[in-house]
Amino acid sequence: MTGRTVPLSVRVSPEDAEFLASFEMEGADTPSEKLRALISEARKRQDSMSGFSEAQMELRRTIQPLMEKIQDHEAAHETYSQLLHLGLEWIPEAMAELVAQRFRITKDASEEEMIQLERRVTDRVFRLIEGFLRLAVTQDCEGYDPQVIKKRLPRVQQLIELVRIMEKEAST
Repeated sequence: MTGRTVPLSVRVSPEDAEFLASFEMEGADTPSEKLRALISEARKRQDSMSGFSEAQMELRRTIQPLMEKIQDHEAAHETYSQLLHLGLEWIPEAMAELVAQRFRITKDASEEEMIQLERRVTDRVFRLIEGFLRLAVTQDCEGYDPQVIKKRLPRVQQLIELVRIMEKEAST
């Protein structure tokens, strides 16, 4: 069936028709070409997100326009947010882990596979927490609001103190 096409007829809302007409996609001018290109892109996205590195690349590509706007803003205003960059670096990595696991974890997953998944997710979450806490030990963290972490530290310190108390009680 290679080389043959299947005709489809679809009904879309006026808003979707207007969007499709104004949507620009390289090499696609007509609504039919645009739909084929969108289907092709969706298929590539699905196929490419089967492993961790492929998923991470796709997720980074998705947020790249935001990253560019942030970089433009920082260049124009001579500012930098280590917090924001840390978060934007961590989010695609954490999401890629989950996306990659969706192909490994089945409804019949073993206890060991679930323990492994839990460990991997926990490791990634704690890397972010540790990164934020490292920024908290500096006089003023490098961010748009240098006090943004310090404002939240009292709650974190209370939680850490509660953990210490619970550990102490458990060991006695």
